[in-house]
Amino acid sequence: MSDEKISSALGIRPMSEIDEDEKQEQVPTVIPAVKNEVAEASPQLPAVLSDVEKENLEDIEHVRQNVAEVIETGKSAMEEMLEIAKQSEQPRAFEVVSTLMKTLLDANKDYADISTKKKFAKEEINEPKEAAGGNTVTNNNLIVSTSDLLRMLKDQEDDKGVIDG
Repeated sequence: MSDEKISSALGIRPMSEIDEDEKQEQVPTVIPAVKNEVAEASPQLPAVLSDVEKENLEDIEHVRQNVAEVIETGKSAMEEMLEIAKQSEQPRAFEVVSTLMKTLLDANKDYADISTKKKFAKEEINEPKEAAGGNTVTNNNLIVSTSDLLRMLKDQEDDKGVIDG
């Protein structure tokens, strides 16, 4: 093809009409240095949650809030019970305070467990789902020529003596 046909098809002036000075102006004299940088990973898009996953996270958050409220109420109740035990100086009052303390410690452990479960639930939702069996290949295509296939069968026959079907 000639320059004129290409130029008319692209809607530009042919190279033959451009002066040498214009050609030199259009070509950059310094080629910008190429940076050897690793491209940054694109930000991870938020996971699309199904209704069941949303419900699960909402339930976990609701339980977590309830446990936090019980802990706060228990703290104030324990302070009041401790004052009552100090004033009455009865062993039973101190026993009630110690039982309340144990219950509050258990509630704090439950709170920590719920927070951990919520974290794992979010990670499970955000991570790509993997197959239960690990890295399994279900559809594996083998593309070989007939001569390669015959050679492989012959090698197998030599190794075993008999080809198993």
